[in-house]
Amino acid sequence: MTPRLTRINSKDRTTLIHIPGGEFIMGSDEFSVERPPHRVRVSPFWMGRTVVSNAQYRQFLKETNGTPSEYNSKALYDHPDQPVVGVTWDEAAAYCRWAGGRLPREAEWEFAARGSDGRRYPWGDEAPNPSRAVYGRIFGKGGKPEGVGATPGDVSPFGILDMAGNVMEWCNDWYGPYPTQTESPLIDPIGPAAGAKRIMRGGCWNFQATSLRATGRWPTVPALQRGTEHIGIRLVVDVDDRHDE
Repeated sequence: MTPRLTRINSKDRTTLIHIPGGEFIMGSDEFSVERPPHRVRVSPFWMGRTVVSNAQYRQFLKETNGTPSEYNSKALYDHPDQPVVGVTWDEAAAYCRWAGGRLPREAEWEFAARGSDGRRYPWGDEAPNPSRAVYGRIFGKGGKPEGVGATPGDVSPFGILDMAGNVMEWCNDWYGPYPTQTESPLIDPIGPAAGAKRIMRGGCWNFQATSLRATGRWPTVPALQRGTEHIGIRLVVDVDDRHDE
């Protein structure tokens, strides 16, 4: 296996992993929102090995005089190593800009989660279990997210952690149906120009196993904040051709 290229993001200290780009079949035939499967080619980019933690988000709030979410001081969600939750799409995008990057595009997210071999989950095709991913916990009965990167079995082909469970992740794209005429691969698709809902990707700590598939899509109102104890942020940084290989 080729050694992974990594670096530390200077602003928020996120460990970034270089995703080399490539071509893959995006989507599936399992649910209408994921149809049709279609060929996509994405360019290289850097992605956070883990989602953004409370500690990182609190530093952002301190430097920008921002307002914490309602979960910032709730006992089940407030540990510095847990993922920040309860952020709107705008807040997530603002964090990424502050950190020198952006939210992942939906195609980038799915490629980083499953690579080019058509796997069902980030780790492969084996069914989820509690030792592999954080899911199936009960809200209101002690269920909560674990620290970022706490489940090493939930790992993608590129070494990205927690893309199946723990918390869902905002993507940059507005929601729209996949294109149906795709004889040639789509190159770096960015989704519709406008819409009513943004895309979230990944399963989470209080969803069931069926939601952990790498092709799952979750159209969501971008201003949603209450009841979002399962939504977090993952940073993407564009490749700088002057310095990146």
